[in-house]
Amino acid sequence: MTQSLFEKVWNAHVVEQLPGGNALLFVDRIVAHEITTPQGALEIQQRYGDELFDKKRIVAMNDHVSPAKDTETAIQAKLLREWAKRHGITLYDIGDNGICHVIAPERGHIEPGMTVICGDSHTCTLGAFGAFALGIGTTVQTGAMLSGCVVLERPKVMRITIDGRLGHGATAKDLALYVISTLTFKGATGYAIEYRGEAIDAFSMDERMTLCNMAVEAGATTAMIAPDETTFSYLRGRENQPKGEAFEANVAHWRTLRSDSDARYEKDVTLDASELRPMVSWGTNPGESVPLDGRVPADANEKSLEYMGLARGDALRALPIDQAFIGSCTNSRLADLRAAGEVLRGRKVSVPTIITPGSQAVKRAAEKEGLHDVFQDAGALWTHSSCGPCLGMSMGVVAPGSRCISSSNRNFPGRMGAGGRVHLASPVVVAASAILGRIASPEELGAEVAGQRA
Repeated sequence: MTQSLFEKVWNAHVVEQLPGGNALLFVDRIVAHEITTPQGALEIQQRYGDELFDKKRIVAMNDHVSPAKDTETAIQAKLLREWAKRHGITLYDIGDNGICHVIAPERGHIEPGMTVICGDSHTCTLGAFGAFALGIGTTVQTGAMLSGCVVLERPKVMRITIDGRLGHGATAKDLALYVISTLTFKGATGYAIEYRGEAIDAFSMDERMTLCNMAVEAGATTAMIAPDETTFSYLRGRENQPKGEAFEANVAHWRTLRSDSDARYEKDVTLDASELRPMVSWGTNPGESVPLDGRVPADANEKSLEYMGLARGDALRALPIDQAFIGSCTNSRLADLRAAGEVLRGRKVSVPTIITPGSQAVKRAAEKEGLHDVFQDAGALWTHSSCGPCLGMSMGVVAPGSRCISSSNRNFPGRMGAGGRVHLASPVVVAASAILGRIASPEELGAEVAGQRA
């Protein structure tokens, strides 16, 4: 039977078909963190004898507010820590931790063909490996920890073909913003996206994760990319992956996880990446984005304009900023930091600039290359790994009315602080903007955008 990549993974995990288009789906990996897991862990302890379906399928990390910023977050971290120790669950804690969507693949916990859930909306990042990965709530995660399964409605499938290769200083982040602005915010609701095409084939795993990371911002259930030699090379030799013949046996199976040539899709979209330029958001969702040298659209949403303090026709490039942030599960991997470092090297930032690596392993790797000196010599704050700045939980909250350019994934009202105005862009655009104190392109500095292959 002809099947798409999504269908191959979905069908392999269906335990039972349920009424209303739902299915009982087996879960291969649960990624747990301190914000959404402790509540469910306590309920299981109090009501179900503290029994888990399979603790080996769970991996945990303290990542959202790490280290804790107050008593409440300290309690959350303590509960996760004690729960993981009690059950012998792998836990990445302070000093050896990272953002969940960075550290899970980095440590080899994500594989092609897996089903993966996590109490975080950007779990779709992990679809870059050919996994069906999605964010869920605490109640669903609790049920999965008890039963090993989740009840899900089967999404429709949208194939997005990206013709051509990126040039003109564009990055995977720019492609993500372009896709969302084309589909519109929530335009992919009810769909799982399958990305394919020349641009995708040329992407590194870091770039693929950036692209898949933002699928949820178009309303998609998840995004997936078929595994290939780039995927296998990334996973080969990783911690928690088998070695030698055992790994190659897995690869032989992973090679089958590709859509059949005559697979059918509920929606088919083709986009050309060859003429794409750097993008920047102007409004209050990632779909409200335009090319960096563009202007606020004539049909811009009035509420977005009011919140962002902008008017129709305003130029984005000249807009002054108050803060810059490079990090988040979207753009905090080593390739992202290298690219930003090329722009910042030998220059000085003119606004407060925060640079947050995606994991402590990324941090150490960046420091071995001397990137921490580049950042700090430029006047930026080089921090430990954490989700905190991206969602305004800690480290870098933006004051009301202040404007921040960020490499993160979300610019909703209040996202980085009540009243804060967030503009989304790639790490190299954020770096150039931090130097010039306004939304800017690296070309304005005479800097060539470093390639992000890794």
